Amino acid sequence: MQLPRLVTLFGYAGLIPFFVGPAWLNFSPASIPDWMDAVWLSYCALIAAFMAGSLWGFALPACEGAAGRAGLLIAIALMPLAWISTALPLTPALSVLALCFVLLLAADFWREQTLGTVGGYFALRLTLTLGVLVAMGWRYAISAGA
Repeated sequence: MQLPRLVTLFGYAGLIPFFVGPAWLNFSPASIPDWMDAVWLSYCALIAAFMAGSLWGFALPACEGAAGRAGLLIAIALMPLAWISTALPLTPALSVLALCFVLLLAADFWREQTLGTVGGYFALRLTLTLGVLVAMGWRYAISAGA
């Protein structure tokens, strides 16, 4: 199976909110609403949990085997990691979420090798994860410079 073009389009569209917060803070800091960081971090955590759920979905058909159960356990571990980040202040939350996205990418690499693949999926995940980490690094750099 090849990755549908619509999945790629939606994946890249999902990066837009990751860059909105840092861009707004960078280019118009005086107009940023008080709630922006909370909403932005919630979006980051939501996407991390969603990606853990997609790992769950890939592992579910193989859950009778050891690799499938391992995939389910990995997903179960990463979902609460994303959720816990929502209770943390900005800098620790960014660190936890960055770790979560890196672990999600590593889990997807493992899944590609163990549970099978969809053509183009891992390349998309790698590109999107790099985009997410750049946006989060940009947000961190803004807070470090403040």
